[in-house]
Order: sequence, then structure tokens, then C-alpha cells
Amino acid sequence: MRAIIVDDELTSSQVLEELIKHYLPELHVIAVCNKPMDAVSKLNSLKPDLVFMDIELPGMSGFDILEKVNNINFEVIFTTAHIKYGIKAIQFSAIDYLLKPINVEELKTAVQRVVDHRAVSNPLEKIRNLFENVRLLNNNDPFNRVAFPTSDGLKFIVVDQIVRCMASNNYTFIYLANNEKILISKSLKDIENILPSSSFCRIHNSHLVNLKYIRKFIKGDVNLLVMNDDTELEVSRRKKDELVKILNL
Repeated sequence: MRAIIVDDELTSSQVLEELIKHYLPELHVIAVCNKPMDAVSKLNSLKPDLVFMDIELPGMSGFDILEKVNNINFEVIFTTAHIKYGIKAIQFSAIDYLLKPINVEELKTAVQRVVDHRAVSNPLEKIRNLFENVRLLNNNDPFNRVAFPTSDGLKFIVVDQIVRCMASNNYTFIYLANNEKILISKSLKDIENILPSSSFCRIHNSHLVNLKYIRKFIKGDVNLLVMNDDTELEVSRRKKDELVKILNL
């Protein structure tokens, strides 16, 4: 795969390029861009397969650069020195990011995900979703859709339509309000980290629920939560007090 590195910090871009040469020989770095407009030009003309994009550059963000690219047909892995508000928008769009200084194993894992999903991925759709999420974030509005990887490609799901999520080893079943059931290739912990904590609560090692769809909480030797779809879910003892507080019971 042909890759481009976009980073205004010369040292950071050099370190990443060396890591790629040593640990990811299947990647060929065809350009390193330290200036935003140079990056726009190279992305338009060289048509890479993968771009390592710094989020914060002088005068222009990585998001701004992507908005100026004519035809996005490449995967993106964002790089950043700080966990800031933009990370949630990236996660909601099923795009990877790496924290600086970049860890070799995390780098290899992120690139492998790109390779694994490349055949069924739609880079342009992910970036469009990212732009929408960034816009909502800037207006302090909640995100509307989250992109999840499935065996058939990315599935864009309206967050408000998620009733509950159930762990299945390293995968998760997502149950929607229209009775659709989707298998996602992410762990329940990953999904918990993405979805807004104001709307979702982890009630058990195996269950994450949307508070909006809770019908009843039954206390007893085994505490149960009844959802709007009539599903009864066990609430762990450890999570009981937190749930009672959230529901004002």
C-alpha cells in the first residue's frame, strides 16, 4: 500500500516514517508533508491508499485538509499528541487514531485493521460522517450516527435507535428499535467508550443499555431490567447502585 504522512512536526513525521520502514515493510511512504497546502496538493495528485494525518497543523486542521481533497478514496489514520474533543468524532466514524509518541504495536494494529476492512470499507462515506460529526461537535449538538464495522462492511447506525448491546466474546450484538439485530466486530468495552454515557449505561459485563428504552427495574435476589422490547436483563450487584442513582429510584 502507498502511504502519505501529514505532520507539521518534522521530528514526528521522521519517526513515523522510520517506524513504518522497520515494522511495516508492506507500506511504501510516497510523500511526507509538513505544510497543509502541500498536503492537499499531494493527496489530490498522488492518490495514496492510506494517509497518516496529524489533527492539529498551523492554520488548518487535519479535518480542514480532508475537506479540500477532491476525491477521497484512501483510508485515514489520525495522529495526535492530545486526546481532545475531535477524538469522539473520529471514533463515531470508525476511523483509527494514534496518540503520540506512537506505540509500535498500536501502529501495527491500526494498519492491520485498515488492511482487514479495505475490501468492504467506504472511505468517502466514513469521511462524510466525520465531517458531519465535527460540525455537530462544533455546535455542541449530539452525534446522530455512529459507524460500526460488520462482516459486510461499515454499518451506519442512528445512535438514538440503539436499544441495547450484548457482548459476544470480542464481538457485540446491537439490538435496534426496529427489531434489527447486528453483529459488530468490536468489543462491548469499545462500544461503551464510544457511545455517550449520558444515554447509555453498562449494567453487566455482557450488557449495555440505552436508558431511553428501559421499561421497568425489578429488585430482588437477582435484579432485572425490563426493556421496551420485553427483554429481561440481569443487573450485576456492582452496577445496581449506579443504575438506581441514574434512574432516580
